[in-house]
Amino acid sequence: MLRAAPYARISREDLGNVDNTDIQVEEGLDYIVHEGWQHVDTFIDNNVSAYSEQAHRPDYERLLASIRANKLDIIVVTEHSRLNRRLWNSIGLFQLAETTDFKWIKTTDGQGGFNLSTPEGRDNAINAAMEAEKESRRLGERQRRKKRKQAADGKYNGGPRAFGFEGAIRAECQVKSCTDEKCKHGMILNKGHIGVALVESEAAIIREIAQRSYDGESDRSIAADLQRRAVKTVTGLDFNPSTVAHLLENAKICGMRTHHGVLTEAVWPVIIPYKLWEELQLRRRARRSSQTKVQARSYLLTGIATCGNCDTPMLGRNWQRDGAVTPKYICPKDELYYRRAGCGKVHRSAEPLDILVSEAVLRALTSPKLLVALSTQTNDSELRALVDEEIADKAQLKELKVAWANRVRGLTLQDMLSMKAMIEDNMEARRRKIATMQSGRALGRIPLDADLREVWKTADLDFRRDLIRLVVEKVVVLPGRTYQLWRGKYRFDPSLVQIHWKV
Repeated sequence: MLRAAPYARISREDLGNVDNTDIQVEEGLDYIVHEGWQHVDTFIDNNVSAYSEQAHRPDYERLLASIRANKLDIIVVTEHSRLNRRLWNSIGLFQLAETTDFKWIKTTDGQGGFNLSTPEGRDNAINAAMEAEKESRRLGERQRRKKRKQAADGKYNGGPRAFGFEGAIRAECQVKSCTDEKCKHGMILNKGHIGVALVESEAAIIREIAQRSYDGESDRSIAADLQRRAVKTVTGLDFNPSTVAHLLENAKICGMRTHHGVLTEAVWPVIIPYKLWEELQLRRRARRSSQTKVQARSYLLTGIATCGNCDTPMLGRNWQRDGAVTPKYICPKDELYYRRAGCGKVHRSAEPLDILVSEAVLRALTSPKLLVALSTQTNDSELRALVDEEIADKAQLKELKVAWANRVRGLTLQDMLSMKAMIEDNMEARRRKIATMQSGRALGRIPLDADLREVWKTADLDFRRDLIRLVVEKVVVLPGRTYQLWRGKYRFDPSLVQIHWKV
């Protein structure tokens, strides 16, 4: 008795045009029973492309392993393109017929199939594989043309539901045997609204976190607050810093559609104005460029405190000795976090250093002269002017690239590179200035009638670090010996710490 197995596959591109894998498997099993063959296994790859070179098909690999182990004589598919859409992959399958018991590919579409034990059968199978690859190329080009047209018209292009916008709302499933909680059999009730209509409660959350990020609050702080309030993502998970960043950087929230990096006006409503969104991106980029690569998780002065011996930013680490764990700031000895390694010779206990710097910063922030000096950094009209200059420079860079691509007469490579460098230098200097103004907005998050020390006690780590960076350039920890005192305690010498102020 010949040994047979059905193989079923469907990809995202096939949805709606090809029977689902359950129907394919049922059709294959009926064919095997009708022919009187022995059913030995079933192979299914759901939502996987047979054309993409990057796609991994677990059950197709398992199918090849069964053939190599001589456990299979016949593969049954609804049509040949279910197996492969690339000639090279098909040839690898056909070659196995020369060294194993595998000899037949049978199709249930009335075409019969291919006998790989004969030259004629192999030729027919190769021709079918070539046609499948050509059809995939034609289908891919049609899809690309369709997406380009959708992008030009600003239409919704599908994909997972975006936070703030409606997803598919389905009627109750009419399939009696269905027990899937996320069933997709029910009729869609809001076809014209998917990805376009707003979910107002979620849109309000987007406006809130955009304003908080605009005011200088970190993504981690925003995510922690959303978690406390039990606000969930579209998949039902907690927000984290990455999901907050992805949400704020998605141009969809400002009514724009992105296609290959090009923004076009979209048909869906605007949650935040484009001008505000563009300014928010500039502020966020400037904020990232002004911070150290190392993200503080539980240490107040990570990246702010620097080694007085080699000027390398210090890291917070737990120091273990004789079974006791002490939080410390250390000068790193490797290049894991920075482009250059530190000396590794300076370390200091974290708790007294944090207290010293915190007290100094709180005293400085309550100084009237300091507040007057800082007020010049929060001039919104000046900031708006800088943003306009940034947008104008971006447009000028684009025009320069177009001119070079069109081989404008008189424009040499040296001229193009010089102008490009000059524009980019201006943009970098402007971003540094925006970063300075952005840090000044930390004061704007303090209520007018609040006591700064009380706010400090309840503030999160990111907000405290923002306030420190507002007035402190760096904290230099000088090398020096610490002396062990009675009962294992160490003396902290404040004279070995220098605070370099910005103002």
